[in-house]
Amino acid sequence: MNEILWALLLPSVAWLIHFILWKIRIPHRQTRALLIIFLGVLFIGASIFPGPFYALVMIAFVHLSAMAAYIITYSAVEVDSPSLLIIKLIAGPESLSEAELYNRLDDNILVLPRLQDLVRDQHLIFSDGKYHLTNKGRGLASIFIKFRSVLGAAKGG
Repeated sequence: MNEILWALLLPSVAWLIHFILWKIRIPHRQTRALLIIFLGVLFIGASIFPGPFYALVMIAFVHLSAMAAYIITYSAVEVDSPSLLIIKLIAGPESLSEAELYNRLDDNILVLPRLQDLVRDQHLIFSDGKYHLTNKGRGLASIFIKFRSVLGAAKGG
């Protein structure tokens, strides 16, 4: 029973730290900050856990799973997705014509924020009027390309 409480407590503490820090100031690199918070809480929790090692391993698996699920979910809501933007616009007090919808959803809304995020997180650099993948960006791209290949999906988006 003690292990279940620890497995629930560690991700909850990480989330609470995240909540408090974001109220003070949202970090520039949010995903990295979340990784540091969750892994830091796991490290500290592991160092003071009073039970056997096998229980600690199970708690770590639960914590790392919760961390992965939270960070993936957080990244999805960090910036509005195109689908969410469309729903928000259409759900307003008045319906929109197709032309109005296309007018409101330009590259400044859909593309530029994502490019800025990729540059900020050092996956892309902008030089000579072009965007280039960094080594970090290539690594991330290869993960998605391999994953899509395993799923039998085409290489496109």
